[in-house]
Amino acid sequence: MRDPVRRLVLPVLLVAALAVVAWGVLNGSGSPVDRANALEERLRCPTCQSVSIADSPSETASAMREEVEQQVAAGRTDQEVFDYFRARYGDWVVLEPPASGVTLLLWLLPVAAVGVGLAVLATLPRRHVPALPEEERERVRRELDRVRPAVAEEDEP
Repeated sequence: MRDPVRRLVLPVLLVAALAVVAWGVLNGSGSPVDRANALEERLRCPTCQSVSIADSPSETASAMREEVEQQVAAGRTDQEVFDYFRARYGDWVVLEPPASGVTLLLWLLPVAAVGVGLAVLATLPRRHVPALPEEERERVRRELDRVRPAVAEEDEP
């Protein structure tokens, strides 16, 4: 009776422990510098337009980094910081666009493509392999019986 309980309890405890650790890592409060850097990685540089303000050497990006640091120091939430920059530069300033409106299509398109691909694979006709006639099966059996002893001898040390 003890062994079945152990088989059930140990995996449940392991999954629970992993969930607690994952939650702590994802929701842990890092230092303000770490938080500011994470926000800077998610904001687009208006000058360079293809990189985050954390990676951009432009003066505009430098000013935006300072603003992010000030907002984090003031205790603003991530959403408030993003709203601040969206109000000044528009939605495109966020490197990961919100999943709403036209950008919702960008988020759903890969999922739809995978769904269509799976549907096509599921509806493909299956190849029917005809069964061997009895005389062919008997020939295969005889050939296998003939070959098996030779293979067994090769496997022995």
